[in-house]
Amino acid sequence: MSAVFPSLRGDLIISRQELPDGVVYVVKDPTIGRFLRFKEPEYFIAQQLDGATSLDEIRERGEKQFGATLSIATLNQFAGKLQNLGLLSVSPHEPAQKASVSKPSKVGGNIFYLRFRLLDPDSLLSRAVPRLGFVFTQSFAIFSLAVISFAIGVLILSWQEIHHSLPRLFQPGALALAWFTLIGVVVGHEFAHGLTCKRFGGSVREIGLLLIYFQPAMYCNVSDAWLFPEKYKRLLVTLAGAWFEIFCWALATILWRLTEPATIPNFLFLVMATALGIKSLFNLNPLIKLDGYYLLSDYLEIPNLRANAFQHIGASISGLFRPGHRSSEQNPRKRRIYWIYGLLAGVYSGWLLGFILLSLGTFLVARYQGWGGAFFAGFLIIIFRGTLRKTGRLLASFFSGSTRIIQRVKRLAKLALVLALIAAGLYFIKTDFKISGEFTILPIHNAEIRPEVEGIIEEIVRDEGDVVNAGDLIARLSDRDYRAELDKVTAEFAEKQARLRMLKAGARAEELELARTTVTKGEERVKHSKSLLEMEKTLYDDKLSSKKDFEVAAEIAALRQSELEESKGTLKLLQAGARPEEIEAIQAEVARLSSQIKYLQGQLERLRILSPITGVVTTHRLKERLGTNLKKGELFAQVHQVQTVDAEIAVPENEISEVRIGQPVMLKARAYIDRSFMGKVISTSPVGIQSTNGIAQRHFIVVTELENNTQLLRPEMTGNAKISCGNRHLYQIVFRRLIRFIRVEFWSWW
Repeated sequence: MSAVFPSLRGDLIISRQELPDGVVYVVKDPTIGRFLRFKEPEYFIAQQLDGATSLDEIRERGEKQFGATLSIATLNQFAGKLQNLGLLSVSPHEPAQKASVSKPSKVGGNIFYLRFRLLDPDSLLSRAVPRLGFVFTQSFAIFSLAVISFAIGVLILSWQEIHHSLPRLFQPGALALAWFTLIGVVVGHEFAHGLTCKRFGGSVREIGLLLIYFQPAMYCNVSDAWLFPEKYKRLLVTLAGAWFEIFCWALATILWRLTEPATIPNFLFLVMATALGIKSLFNLNPLIKLDGYYLLSDYLEIPNLRANAFQHIGASISGLFRPGHRSSEQNPRKRRIYWIYGLLAGVYSGWLLGFILLSLGTFLVARYQGWGGAFFAGFLIIIFRGTLRKTGRLLASFFSGSTRIIQRVKRLAKLALVLALIAAGLYFIKTDFKISGEFTILPIHNAEIRPEVEGIIEEIVRDEGDVVNAGDLIARLSDRDYRAELDKVTAEFAEKQARLRMLKAGARAEELELARTTVTKGEERVKHSKSLLEMEKTLYDDKLSSKKDFEVAAEIAALRQSELEESKGTLKLLQAGARPEEIEAIQAEVARLSSQIKYLQGQLERLRILSPITGVVTTHRLKERLGTNLKKGELFAQVHQVQTVDAEIAVPENEISEVRIGQPVMLKARAYIDRSFMGKVISTSPVGIQSTNGIAQRHFIVVTELENNTQLLRPEMTGNAKISCGNRHLYQIVFRRLIRFIRVEFWSWW
């Protein structure tokens, strides 16, 4: 009876792939859906297991094929491994032995990566592929790329508007809409993966739900893509879901821009675009096991990149304490990739997990105090029980019985030395402790220019962006009406002044002499008329003259006496001068006209619109207002003083105790990524303010003053600031949250 030898199963699906470090063969076990990768020597040996060839003959063929020694023990070990994996049958006609690994259960993974299997979508995708074949055409690819590019342009041009609209999204209705949007897109995302895999000939047997770091998600098992020899097909299968999401984001962004602002459709598209944009960025992050990770893994052609990287780094670190325990990876390219990716992924995953756990712990402790802290500690022990168990085994290995005492001492010495160096570094090394926060640039002084009189703008000498000094002319109003009125009042004022001078000067000597002469002449005429009257009276009494002649002589005598009295009165008036009341009246008229002249001159001066401060004109299209009528008090222009600006920094409540007046501040504005700006703390707000972004934490406003001679910093610019609070021990910086928790939160439990 002939001997029976192991035989490789004939139903295995095998794909040959050429990678940068050589040819590999991907083998799929169709009974349980498991995939294995064999290098070329391993696959050659496995292929020789045909049920009729002995292991000795296979060993000889292997040595001849690859020119290397192959021991029978190694060959037996390899065959046993294949047998345990269920890839061998006892004879070609007998079924294979069941593998030690069973089919995937409904629930799998770990606490940070839970998987819930829902259904088998293969038949559904088989019917959908012919109907949706147009999405795999070159025309649709160009169209979708154009839509995405256009949406990116819209995003860049409308970034400020979107940024200012984000606070509106922190509302129950908006959050619910975002959640429903994500559900619909996530379903389409996973079906895009499956549809692409089915298009290229693979099968898709599983779709379900995921919990990644306690965050809900979905998955579609497209492991058949590993069988595709073409690298671009594997990449397209992974990229399909992300491309679908980005395309939906692009459509939502464009529709948001096209709809009327402040309408319901506009708000809906804004919510959809924001939710999809954030999810796409999260999904394309290669440091967690989502599409970005699988894209990177497929691009580098290194399967299980994350697990292999962590295993390689762990083995390398263990080798420092346990000689001979080092990573078996010999490929320099892979070693570099493992170190770079492993460190980045480890730091990011630690930060993400720490953030989630810290937020949860803070909530539990603040809400339930001691009971919350106890529950959180138990929760940590449960989720990290595997890590604690491995740590315990590692520490136990230092005291294992098979280890010599000298080796134990050496290992403990190394560990103690490392811990001592870390502790010494934390205690003795000091570094600058910095507190960071968001800042907003505010001008130190904004001046609004408003005219004090009404008028038509006749000239504008400054425009937007011009630098002006205090008192510089900005514009000039028309002065025609005020100028005419001033000329009229000035002439009247001159007339009244001349009249006042004449009254104050009194009569001239010539006038007095003329008045005296007139009086003398009047006296002579009175004397003559009286003589004539006496003569006429004598004649009349002697009946030598008529009564009429007598009466005429009497009338003339009376007239001459009246003229004399008038001349004397005129002389008396000239000698007395002007009346005080008349002078006072003229003086009042002169004062009134003088005040009116000053008022008109002031109005003419006010027609010149001047800058009250030194700064920059910020009013848009100022010169377009030339020729328009400007009302009194109407806003005409604004000038911002930017030689020196203030920055308001939002500092969390738990950090404000470290801030002091005079501490140096370094600011990095988003507009100038290659420049830093220095300032000093000049004040802190006495009252905290509630955050407006939905985070239940108060902030205090710290104000710093900055020189801005280059005028790069402009009002409303934002960025991040770091306040230098002096040197601190490293342990004070690293453990300050823990110290604060113990001194404040833990203290409140009792």
